[in-house]
Amino acid sequence: MLPRDLALYELDRRRLPGWPAAPLLRPRPERLDDPRDAALAERILFGTIQNLLLLQNLIHHYSGRNAKSIDPLVQKILSLALYQLRFLERIPPSAAVNEAVNQVKRFGRSKSAGFVNAVLRKATRELPPPLPDRQAEPAQYAALALSHPPELFERLRELVGAEEALALCEHDNREPPLIVRLAPGATERELQLAGLMIRPHEREGCFVIEGAKRSHLADLARRGIAQAQDPTAVAVVADGCPIEPGWVALDRCAGLGTKTLQLLERVGQGGRGGRVVAVDPNPIRSRTLQSLLAERGIANAAVYEASFLSNVPELKEVSFDLALVDAPCSNSGVLARRPEARYAQSKSALRSLAHLQSTILADTASHVRPGGFLVYSTCSIWPEENRGQIERFLDKRADYTLVTEKATLPSLSTDPTRYHDGGYWARLQRSPNEPVTS
Repeated sequence: MLPRDLALYELDRRRLPGWPAAPLLRPRPERLDDPRDAALAERILFGTIQNLLLLQNLIHHYSGRNAKSIDPLVQKILSLALYQLRFLERIPPSAAVNEAVNQVKRFGRSKSAGFVNAVLRKATRELPPPLPDRQAEPAQYAALALSHPPELFERLRELVGAEEALALCEHDNREPPLIVRLAPGATERELQLAGLMIRPHEREGCFVIEGAKRSHLADLARRGIAQAQDPTAVAVVADGCPIEPGWVALDRCAGLGTKTLQLLERVGQGGRGGRVVAVDPNPIRSRTLQSLLAERGIANAAVYEASFLSNVPELKEVSFDLALVDAPCSNSGVLARRPEARYAQSKSALRSLAHLQSTILADTASHVRPGGFLVYSTCSIWPEENRGQIERFLDKRADYTLVTEKATLPSLSTDPTRYHDGGYWARLQRSPNEPVTS
């Protein structure tokens, strides 16, 4: 299996603008044996999604045809190849063209081989079409040059103004650095591996790592030394959660458990240690977290696969000292890491997410003890998912008050040691004696 074929499989199963999600019939490979091939497949896939609107415009320009007249699978193969031609200097143009022609043949589109060859050969000979003026036509420039849909750009412009909105779009198109959080008791020396460059991040306890492979990161996590985590995400627990040793904490929407592990570090272990309960509706994520905890010998944590706390009989009588709701969101603060999310920022999508966030908050709030804390967080920068969500919650729950909150925009610095994603957290405290009103 070639890396470009794996990239095509992954591209084909995603819902992206202008293309139907049409899973390929042949079996998808589980993995590529060579880590370099796996890295190339990931780079091609990530970059193609990141630059999708630009690449679709190039297909139209070099083919002279409307997108509706071109087989969607052929368009996807062309996009992967055009990304390589335009952005990957180490891949010879002839190799990118020849591989795309062979790929359409391998995937049952032999009749399109000549068309693909002609389009890509033209792209190697001719200049691309001119882009809109950045200052005079910022929305058009954001769409065609930076692949940020008009609706997304307008939301950014309303939030921060046109110039900073463009800067955020440019931020989203830069490759984010790999940042890890060092576990308590671990040392920077333990991060040092052959061939790696380690630099301290401005966030204490975080480090930028260059040259690490997935196996390196997995080993660091397995040994409890460090885990990949952006500083904005680190701050949710480090700054937002006022945990004391011995507390019982809930990690709602736990995912793969990055924040679960942070909470465990804070509640402590042993005779005076506390306990963390992790809940997530996804069976794969839940099993993965259970395996990680078992592998590391962590006994003061429990993982439940559930959509609602009411579905977990063991939790009906539990009153948590602290509940963290790391809610599903639009991912608008992490578009540099999750490029496909930029194409899912519509009003209808945000309304659906806001409803889900409200439901999760309501399901969690009554499980916090009187006087305890509820921390709500997202990796979004949209006010309706953040402060707006908190205001709606407080309108319904008079037994809660807002203690403090923090909204963060993605960093615009190109210095990796100052990099951070966007996000939000709010700390709420439940009254020790007021009755619940709803």
